Amino acid sequence: MTTGDIATAAVVGLGGAGAELARRLSAAGVPTVGVEADAAAAERSRGRLAGTDVRVTHDLREAGAVDVVIEAVPETGSAKRAVLAGIARHARPDALVVTTALTATAAELAGAGRPDLLALRFLDAERLTAVELAAAPGATNRSATALGDLLQRTGLKVHQVPDRPGSIAPALVFGILNQAAWMHHEGRAGTEELETALRLGCGWRQGPLRILDGIGLDTAKDVLDGLHRRLGPRFEPAPVLGRLIGRGDLGRKSGRGFHDYRTGAVAQQPVRPGPSSPPAAPGTVAVVGSGTMATGIAEVFLRAGYRTVLVARTETKAAAAAEAVELALLGTAPAPGETRGTLTGTADRSVLARADLVVEAVIEDRDVKRGLFAELGAVCKPQAVLATTTSSLPVRDCAEASGRPGDVVGLHFFNPAPMMPLVEVVRSERTGERALATAHDVVRRLGKTGVECADRTGFLVNYLLFPYLNDALALLHHDVVGPQLLDGVAKSVGGQPIGPTRLLDTVGADVALAVQRRLHEDYGRAEFAPPPLLEELVTTGHLGRKCGWKGVRAYLAARELDAVA
Repeated sequence: MTTGDIATAAVVGLGGAGAELARRLSAAGVPTVGVEADAAAAERSRGRLAGTDVRVTHDLREAGAVDVVIEAVPETGSAKRAVLAGIARHARPDALVVTTALTATAAELAGAGRPDLLALRFLDAERLTAVELAAAPGATNRSATALGDLLQRTGLKVHQVPDRPGSIAPALVFGILNQAAWMHHEGRAGTEELETALRLGCGWRQGPLRILDGIGLDTAKDVLDGLHRRLGPRFEPAPVLGRLIGRGDLGRKSGRGFHDYRTGAVAQQPVRPGPSSPPAAPGTVAVVGSGTMATGIAEVFLRAGYRTVLVARTETKAAAAAEAVELALLGTAPAPGETRGTLTGTADRSVLARADLVVEAVIEDRDVKRGLFAELGAVCKPQAVLATTTSSLPVRDCAEASGRPGDVVGLHFFNPAPMMPLVEVVRSERTGERALATAHDVVRRLGKTGVECADRTGFLVNYLLFPYLNDALALLHHDVVGPQLLDGVAKSVGGQPIGPTRLLDTVGADVALAVQRRLHEDYGRAEFAPPPLLEELVTTGHLGRKCGWKGVRAYLAARELDAVA
């Protein structure tokens, strides 16, 4: 069958996904029949599809005359198998039959209906812009191409992917969504803290809990149950989902889930309020370090008007770091109301004694950081706030080494610091209220958004992000998918602002490996174990942006050439 042969369509099951597909097909000029389970369900669906040309019925036999039949019933294996068996009895032999099953593969479901079954996979029907298309072994390339052409006529971008549970992007994103729900369940973070962390720390349009609400918590749990059976413990649904479902809170469709959509208020666990009386702004900030993170942070403080000192190990490194900051500012006009501070680069550590705030941004090594904080504790003036930018080490390690733990707080900036709007404000068990209030106030003065979190390895964003990167690297390592397709589906189907290979190249494979090792050491869970591909990238020097973007894609291309040779 070619795309020109597809003149009519039927969609069986008119819930969120089915109704959206039927609406799109009809809007594209394809006469479409919508089929529901019974007369009452059909009547409800007519209301949802009012204003379209979709003809709604509860007689499956009416799907027998069309060119393509799409099954879109709820995500349970028994329901889908029963409907696909019914479609097989009524559909024409030359008609395309398609399932929207996300967890069961097309190959698994082909036995219930047609050996040439095709599968569409996506995340959220309300924001449907792209789909993944997989095929059972009995399907032909011609059928897949014809369906892809039809879907493109409806405005959808189509990616042909291998037939595996969850396909590519949906499985990757559901891993993060479930992990966020587990963090909420365990009291590790509140609703708004999780939402803000993923939106601003990873560039998501919506936070993970609001995405779950949009999918429907009952639908999400069904998907996670299926992925859990097929892909393992990472997808075991967080108990909070069952608790919310049990009281009828299904997400946006019921008016309440993690958020309350009837009032617009957050249902649970509001963000901790900032101090009512902000302390005076620090006069002098010392940034210790000379690498990319240190220079980026210094730039941020300069733009906010602070007197800023970059403290490096040598005068040569200090001069180079100061020059990097000045080059970043060169040719950039100050924003309205922006009064830039002054910058000094030096190796003279006596300046630390005069700083009101010291921000440590040295190598991610426990012994190095502890040694520095022992020095800061001894030389910095009383009341000076000492901040660490660590992304994987406990803040308490630095606090203990300083001998003045009440003055120590975490300020985890994201790379690149001048662009990323989020700062995780990390309180150790012994961080004092004055130091914490100062940290929150400084973040606000920098024009950033601070999310307060407890001193647990990975904080919020890295705890969610690095297992996702592991999952993506595993797909590449096992040749399930190539880097270009992986990044493409992650962006268009998964809604990610950047694909996982480009994200890893931005973070740096060496930084990622250090974080992964710390996460795995502290939690011991499989999803935190550094994957072999990450180890190989670091060993071969494919670190990403810091090496002229010599990263994941370059390494895989070289490995492929070696294999051919």
